[in-house]
Amino acid sequence: MEPHIRVAVCILFLALILGAGCLEAVLGPGVPAEYPHIIPAEQAASVQPATFSYPFMKDAVSFSVPLDPAVCEGARNADKNAHLYEDLEDEEWLAGYYRAFVFDAHLDAFFADLGDAFASVRAARSLDDDEYLELMAVFVQSLPYESSEVAGDPKFPIETVADGRGDCDDKSILLAGLLAREGYDVALLFFEPEKHMAVGVRADRCSYSATGYAFIETTNVSFVGVVPSEMDNGVVLSSDPIVIRVGEGTKGYGKCDQTAYIDAALHNALDAIESMTPEIERANRQLEASYEALEQLRTRMDTLAASGKIGEYNRLVPTYNQQVQEYNAQLDEFAERQDEYNRYIEVYNYILTPQHDRAGTYAWVREHA
Repeated sequence: MEPHIRVAVCILFLALILGAGCLEAVLGPGVPAEYPHIIPAEQAASVQPATFSYPFMKDAVSFSVPLDPAVCEGARNADKNAHLYEDLEDEEWLAGYYRAFVFDAHLDAFFADLGDAFASVRAARSLDDDEYLELMAVFVQSLPYESSEVAGDPKFPIETVADGRGDCDDKSILLAGLLAREGYDVALLFFEPEKHMAVGVRADRCSYSATGYAFIETTNVSFVGVVPSEMDNGVVLSSDPIVIRVGEGTKGYGKCDQTAYIDAALHNALDAIESMTPEIERANRQLEASYEALEQLRTRMDTLAASGKIGEYNRLVPTYNQQVQEYNAQLDEFAERQDEYNRYIEVYNYILTPQHDRAGTYAWVREHA
């Protein structure tokens, strides 16, 4: 997902040609940098509407969005490089570079159609601002993840929707564009050393690494404000991201307390499972050994009874009964610990499954964890 850069090094020769009136030829078109932009294709094959269906809260969301063939083709054919004509700081040119993918004027109709689809769902389900943000986030997260090696250059959002998949920067650009146009204070979080991108949304008491934004992972369905312990490729985020604010929105996210509660319950369950697993395995082996010893004693007693050695049989009865009592007590203790162990597994598995339903998961965890 690392952006492709072409830097104009001809600035070094400026002093040699100023007198020839070639300043614009050296510096470019009077701007410090040129960024990707869409030129709609004059001829383009028809494109079918993009159709989606994904789980959200207790039901599925389904909709279609039309795609302008000329804009689609123009986006695919666009130069995805940044052309720098001045020595810009990374924060400056990266901001211009990624905002170009979000705010190209030829995407306005596309985002308007996509926004209308989400607005219809919002009206039908009476979603508040937090749920509306989650509706759009889960949509983007539900798109299949495509590794950077396969995806290649960053995509314009219309490409990501037309393809129905994308890598971390493709999906983050799409979500940031959606949220910005719906009035949210949103940013792209670019982790340069890890070659990763996520989305941030303003949230009180839920700031990722002092950015002021709650973290949204776009590569898979996950709760707002919850940072994966590691990425799919095993990478752990450790650097401070470059924060690229997108748009001028003011709305934030207000349910970080709930997602943090869910995440704490998840890690508590995982810690308990990891700590209890050796104990459960050891107790199970002890039970099996006790049962085997009990069966061996029972077989011996049956043999004595069958051969008429009743006296020896009777002498073993108290020993057998004592071992049965000890085994049953051991079994009861194991069953109690096994039930506790299974409850932690249930909590862990439940939280991992319906991450498209923050409200429902929070209510369930409050009751069961």
